[in-house]
Amino acid sequence: MNLSTLFEPQSIAVIGASTKVGTVGYTLTENLLHNGYAGTIYPINPKAETLFGLPCYANISLIPHEIDLAIIIVPASIVPLVLREVGEKGVMSAIIISAGFKETGETGRKLEEEIIAIAKEKNIALLGPNCLGFLRPSLGLNASFAKVLPSDGNIAFFSQSGALCTALLDLSKEALGFSHFVSIGNKAIIDENILLQFFSADKNVSVMSFYTEGITDASSVIETGRAILARPDAKPIIALKSGTTTAGTKASSSHTGALAGSDSAYTALFKQARIIRAESFENLIDLLSVFSHNTLPENNRVAIITNAGGLGVLATDAAIESGLRIAEFGEETKTKLRDALPPSASVSNPVDVLGDALAERYQYALERVVKDDNVDMMLVIVTPQTMTEDVKTAEAIIAIKKHYHKPIVAVFAGKASFRAGIDLLRENAVAVFSYPESSMKALGALAQITKWRTMPSVPNITLANIDKEKASEILTKVREDGRLTPTEKETSEILKAYGFPFFATYEVTTKEEAITAGRAIGKKVALKIVSPDIIHKSDAGGVILGIDPDNIGEAYDTLMKTVKKNVPDARIDGALVVEMAEKGGKELLLGLKKEPGLGTLLVFGLGGIYVETLKDVTMRFVPLEESDIEEMVQELKSSALLTGVRGEAGIDMRTLKELLMRLAEFALAFPEVEELDINPLLVFSDKENFRVLDARIRLSKEEKE
Repeated sequence: MNLSTLFEPQSIAVIGASTKVGTVGYTLTENLLHNGYAGTIYPINPKAETLFGLPCYANISLIPHEIDLAIIIVPASIVPLVLREVGEKGVMSAIIISAGFKETGETGRKLEEEIIAIAKEKNIALLGPNCLGFLRPSLGLNASFAKVLPSDGNIAFFSQSGALCTALLDLSKEALGFSHFVSIGNKAIIDENILLQFFSADKNVSVMSFYTEGITDASSVIETGRAILARPDAKPIIALKSGTTTAGTKASSSHTGALAGSDSAYTALFKQARIIRAESFENLIDLLSVFSHNTLPENNRVAIITNAGGLGVLATDAAIESGLRIAEFGEETKTKLRDALPPSASVSNPVDVLGDALAERYQYALERVVKDDNVDMMLVIVTPQTMTEDVKTAEAIIAIKKHYHKPIVAVFAGKASFRAGIDLLRENAVAVFSYPESSMKALGALAQITKWRTMPSVPNITLANIDKEKASEILTKVREDGRLTPTEKETSEILKAYGFPFFATYEVTTKEEAITAGRAIGKKVALKIVSPDIIHKSDAGGVILGIDPDNIGEAYDTLMKTVKKNVPDARIDGALVVEMAEKGGKELLLGLKKEPGLGTLLVFGLGGIYVETLKDVTMRFVPLEESDIEEMVQELKSSALLTGVRGEAGIDMRTLKELLMRLAEFALAFPEVEELDINPLLVFSDKENFRVLDARIRLSKEEKE
């Protein structure tokens, strides 16, 4: 889809331009004309002759020139008619400002489906409906009903909420500059994925960011995000997602008709797509400030220079919490700092230049520290003391930033007394904060991008012995029987077809068969009664554990006598001879969960009785790369228990990772699986002892999705 005529139009038709002051049609036309845009504007209003000195046309077909972009501001009910006229005129791009579509209910949804069909038929790049429009500061183009253009800059921002757009513009007016500022509304045609691909190819864009209430295709966004970050000119992506609570999710669904998945699903999506997730609206602005004013660091080692020891300690704590390392200065750096700073100053990191530091002392410390090869980024803290020189200190920071390419962020912990210094920093593209915690959080996110880009490749895992046909046959039979849940035996056979290890199990009806089965297993076994009349086997004495193979015959006799005595009327069909688990294993959870409108999540974590209590799980969308599995293992709080701790052997990680990949392959092969739980999977240091203890599958009501 070519978006050049949308964002760089030479001519614009405003369908619904109004002569009534205060209306959207009036305001938008006025914005197009009064911000320096050099293109041609054609107001369309059948009831007016002129608007702002321009002739009005009754219909777009009457304009005797080619049109690049049509902006539609008419009642929703006639939008399909107008959009078709736009397509017949040969216009390649359109914005539908009008509301009244899927966000309003079934009638609106049908209208939106109609305009989607028209846009696809006529090959129209469609923005909206139910949107604010967009702004291009470098072109003097305000194709929206927002009040003012922001400063020109390197951030491409787009939002599902128009009101959030205007709030961000006002809140960030002094701190941020934008190349593009776009309201996407209901995303009928142009969505997050399309815009990410478009902006990633724009040389004027260095950072991409968006606000969303719901994404409809996780796998596409993941593929796009990873591809963008893998390029030599990688452009960081920052997202703000609403609906983190149950109430918020419901609100977003009613607001734009979006299908919202659970918040943990979006956390997984953004990690997998290599997108930084903003924690809040305020954090979004912080991140945009740091990302748009700095290049990526080589690593995550930060240096702190401060005139207040307390804030230096707070910054240190915040750095560690944000995944950063406190840089260890080289001896040359410490010697030079020691030679010039007062004796009571700290030359270790954080560097305390003391409360009486003038700009010259800050500049000296900055020059020494920025040259240290062990330093990847710097945080400069200034507090208001009687002798503090905020403007000159700001000038020193600006000079260092222009000469060196390491990220530098300033914390001017004051307000009225620092106004001149703060304004100077912002004018010279230095991110400036009032608090060290928020600045460190933003630097931590910046370093995360570098970490993603420099992650080492992992060896390929080859998956052999997968019998997709067998699994498919069983699932087909389940469907044909009118069931959504396979039996325990069917579930085990399905997973065995994908290489999951289960306990060896034999169904026997005589003592001799039990002895033969025990010898085949060759280790301790359990005996379980088989009876349609006995639900709780243990209560009836129908389970015997830890039987030595040599004693199976005797145990079989005991089992039968005990059950007949305790439940004399029960029908007994025989017994199960089941392999016993080895001791010392760890219990894990592996699962699949389909998220509405997103895809299928693979869930992994601590299993058994700890699932609900500790909730130590992580997740990613399928398909998976091996790097995803590496990250999932590292994210668990209990990861040390798997890799080995205090002399205890770790589990066979390669086998675990292979099983995770097998589960991902199963999810791709059978998208009709709504949920799958393997809990617990018993894991050991020896892969031969891995076993699935329990598993359940539930299919969706639709055969394919």
